[in-house]
Amino acid sequence: MADEGLGFPVEEVPDADSLFMRAHRDHLRDGSLQPGVFVARDGGMSVDWAKYSTPEATRQRAKKNPENNAVIRMEAGGIRSIDNLDVKHSPEIDNRAHSDVNLPDKREDLTKVRMLLRRIAEVVLPIGI
Repeated sequence: MADEGLGFPVEEVPDADSLFMRAHRDHLRDGSLQPGVFVARDGGMSVDWAKYSTPEATRQRAKKNPENNAVIRMEAGGIRSIDNLDVKHSPEIDNRAHSDVNLPDKREDLTKVRMLLRRIAEVVLPIGI
């Protein structure tokens, strides 16, 4: 069933599926991903479902200077295994792959979740490639 005005149906993201997310160069130190990359904006942490995207397409969606972004990959099931996190497909008019990950509001919970997300994330498209 399509959400009003979107034209794309909202689907269930299977646990085995991958999600891509941009990581600005400011969140990489000596090639290592920093936990501060995991942040919610407008109600959720924005990711792209691999069913409808590629690492390069995710990079190119950066509003400016896409080349300053690496792309990381996480599995939906790995995200869901962390402290009540969930992945919800939330397609946008110009991005069918768009999905959101809910993050905790409390600072101490968020710190723990960020460390756990960092453990399951892998860089699949480094900066400069």
